[in-house]
Amino acid sequence: MEISAFPFPYLQDDECSHFLGLFQDMDSPPSDFGFEGFGNDNTKKRPRKEDEEEEAGAVNGGSSNKPAFGDILATLLLLDEEAKHQQEQWDFESNRDKSLLEANHREKLRAMDGYYNQLQGQYNTDVTPPKRARRSAVAAVVAAVASGEEATAAPVQPTDIASGSGPSHRRLWVKERTTDWWDRVSSPDFPEEEFRREFRMSKSTFNLICDELDATVTKKNTMLRDAIPAPKRVGVCVWRLATGAPLRHVSERFGLGISTCHKLVIEVCRAIYDVLMPKYLRWPSDSEIRSTKEKFESVHKIPDVVGSIYTTHIPIIAPKVHVAAYFNKRHTERNQKTSYSITVQGVVNAEGIFTDVCIGNPGSLTDDQILEKSSLARQRAARGMLRDGWIVGNAGFPLTDWLLVPYARQNLTWTQHGFNENIGGIQKIAVEAFERLKGRWACLQKRTEVKLQDLPYVLGACCVLHNICEMRNEEMAPEIKFDVFDDVTVPETNIRSVTASNKRDQISHNLLHRGLAGTRTL
Repeated sequence: MEISAFPFPYLQDDECSHFLGLFQDMDSPPSDFGFEGFGNDNTKKRPRKEDEEEEAGAVNGGSSNKPAFGDILATLLLLDEEAKHQQEQWDFESNRDKSLLEANHREKLRAMDGYYNQLQGQYNTDVTPPKRARRSAVAAVVAAVASGEEATAAPVQPTDIASGSGPSHRRLWVKERTTDWWDRVSSPDFPEEEFRREFRMSKSTFNLICDELDATVTKKNTMLRDAIPAPKRVGVCVWRLATGAPLRHVSERFGLGISTCHKLVIEVCRAIYDVLMPKYLRWPSDSEIRSTKEKFESVHKIPDVVGSIYTTHIPIIAPKVHVAAYFNKRHTERNQKTSYSITVQGVVNAEGIFTDVCIGNPGSLTDDQILEKSSLARQRAARGMLRDGWIVGNAGFPLTDWLLVPYARQNLTWTQHGFNENIGGIQKIAVEAFERLKGRWACLQKRTEVKLQDLPYVLGACCVLHNICEMRNEEMAPEIKFDVFDDVTVPETNIRSVTASNKRDQISHNLLHRGLAGTRTL
């Protein structure tokens, strides 16, 4: 095997000379090993090519092809000088760029300082005085009033203490919006018909609601801004419920922010729910129940009726949780569009005024399932409060000891037809009440963006406002009439009391034989 002259190619020739010498020493074994004359006589190694070249070089006067050490050293020094020169050039260029950046930065700072000083000079009077200065100014005003000095001598006005320099301070942090529409509507000269068209009620009814809610919705003025007046807060809520307009339109009409309008609607609806509902939406007293029975019997010839019950659905956006529970299968099949809803189940008296409501159940439940969850069945009926009266429902409700429903089977007799006709007249009162509810408050006609946890307060507020308008005989314009269309699902067990079934048969028999039943089906 031939050994390369430079087995380590990454080393210089002069650096590996000691390796060559080592290899040469290894080629000639030491003499004390005793290998002389061992084996054949022709053990002499053939001279290597490099040795021959060295001998030839020695004969030619010691000249070699390898570069001289001086030339290598000169080359290294030259490269070092070039590197130093290049580094000095780089340092010079970096210093020049740094100087330019610093000059630009100083120029920008100077321009910004000038603009800030100019802005400060323009609004120097808008700076709110320190707390100690405000206190001293208030003390000076109080002292001046106490000493009997004239109000004109007071150096600081209350508006200056609160906001620096009045309206100009508000311009810095509150977006200016026009309030021309609300100023015109709230003025005494605004026409009554136009006001009724905008708010679905007269000015007197609106003022009554404002007076009832004034203590609850009124906020205090702060050092930064004046609170929104109570009539304007109530106006935002009522106009939003009446028109169902988007919040951006409410913002444009009242000159308030969109988020502020949404907040006001929820706050006022909660106030109506907490303050006005116990007063205007309650179960009737004994004397009121007797009066209601007389009114129903005088018109529809069925005794002991204390109310009419109906269930309607309010469309909503698909909720993020429990989506299947709010899926309305019947509305989806009718509209050919996926529908989600929340229910409102209410009992009305002979005038169409709500006496009991159950709000917030998912739209997938049927009428009888909602009734079982309501306080009407769990509390009033369980306590015997409905023992001496009937609540009339449609075929979607079961027949119980206190709930009277029409006959739902086919092939009815004349007696049963006449009974169903009279029951339909009572049920129509509840249906028309819900039609007026949805027609007066247009927000119930389309999907609302109100959160699911806030929606019962909004629906409850609409029912309370409906009762107030009905009690004050507020008329509705014909163009805002709304027709409800809620499907009726007959329960599997529609007769849950044998006693109630016998009483129903007796009532229908009396209607026919006393000539009190309707004649359209005969």
